[in-house]
Amino acid sequence: MPTISKVRGKNESESITLRVDKSILNELRQESVQKVEKINTLANRIFKSYVNWHKPANSAGLVYISKAFLVEALGSLADEQIVKLAKNYVKSQIKDKIHMLRRDYTVLSFLDVLCSWLELGDFHYRHDESNNYNTYVIQLDMGRKWSIFFGKYLQYAFEDLKVKNVEFEVTDNMVMFRIKK
Repeated sequence: MPTISKVRGKNESESITLRVDKSILNELRQESVQKVEKINTLANRIFKSYVNWHKPANSAGLVYISKAFLVEALGSLADEQIVKLAKNYVKSQIKDKIHMLRRDYTVLSFLDVLCSWLELGDFHYRHDESNNYNTYVIQLDMGRKWSIFFGKYLQYAFEDLKVKNVEFEVTDNMVMFRIKK
């Protein structure tokens, strides 16, 4: 199975000149120093996130919502309701959302959207390729109910994508899945 790293290849670059408000540029410089990266790298990441996520997410009807609200909302539901919510969301929404975000609905486009969402949501995750498996470990830190929802969401999405041989592990704050290559 191809991995997400094969989707995100190097592209040609081109130089441009921009005028930026001084206060914004100062913020970017501070961020650049804090992250120990060149301002060019930071600017490219900002442009990329706008083109690959923010712009299409708006078209797909996605909105920003606080993690605390999600934790509280899911906290009031029984586990069975959470599983049903994940199943219904995948059944009624996932294909349309992935098409809007990446123009096709494949395992690679799904994984690309997932990794983009994790990065932009500041979720820590690790992707390893070894022993004939692609393994993703996602540190959610949002409690058991969110882990249940997210694990079931992934399970139903992979079923919808006709991916077999996916193993899941869910803890109170982490979801791990392994896909056989």
